[in-house]
Amino acid sequence: MKVTKPKKTDVVALYRNEAFDSGFYQYFKNLNKNKISQILNNKERNLKFDSVSYRKLNSWEKAGLLTVQREGREWRRFSIIDAIWVKLIKELREFGVTWKQLKVAKESLEFENEKCGVPMPMLEFYTAFVIAQRMPVIILVFKDGISLPVSLTQYKVAKETTGVANHVQISLNDIIQGMVPELDLKPAHKTDMPLDVDEMELLAFLRFADYEKVEIRYKDGKIDLIEGTEREMTQKVHDVINEKCYEEIKIRKRDDGVVTSVVRTRKKKLGN
Repeated sequence: MKVTKPKKTDVVALYRNEAFDSGFYQYFKNLNKNKISQILNNKERNLKFDSVSYRKLNSWEKAGLLTVQREGREWRRFSIIDAIWVKLIKELREFGVTWKQLKVAKESLEFENEKCGVPMPMLEFYTAFVIAQRMPVIILVFKDGISLPVSLTQYKVAKETTGVANHVQISLNDIIQGMVPELDLKPAHKTDMPLDVDEMELLAFLRFADYEKVEIRYKDGKIDLIEGTEREMTQKVHDVINEKCYEEIKIRKRDDGVVTSVVRTRKKKLGN
């Protein structure tokens, strides 16, 4: 069965314009320094899906819907993007989406993957905005299977200007929220002014830890260094040291030598 990838001249034009292209390609410009992309595509994890059976995963893999890493009979290794796609397959199957449509959906989300250097550029780009900015994002799935993540604002503009063909809507925010319940990913606002990659890195940095203080240093008008400070009142000193992810650790003691708190500083240098 031949699956046709979406082209820039078809429904993808629903939201693509010069401003989008600039931000989209800027995000993938330097993957070596893009920590968000590295986290989202890291497959060195064994994610479990309580609502998806092992038999379903086998079936989806045989159908060509999953591209996972494993050797022999070991557990599959999923990235966060893989896991989001698995959740999306489950949602769409419950809506009655066919295998053929799912293959087209997969091809849609892989649009320009060779140029961008990641498996699912469109899905990753909008996932980064959901995590960093709590932007409301929906995935539109059309009758032929073509699937497009769009912000709520992009969707509203398209409906009011050119109209949108019949489709199924899936909330990307809800999918990700189900995977990381400890984070509040409920859309914070209805507007979505685009951020550059450095600003997205900053917001992601803030959201994945509970910092007591954050300092931001600028150079030539751009964010150059982010420094976050955490205070731990109970964690043992050797546990903190073993984490090996802090540039500076300060230990505060009472006069009798009892540790009262551990202050840790994490620094992140952003590329220009």
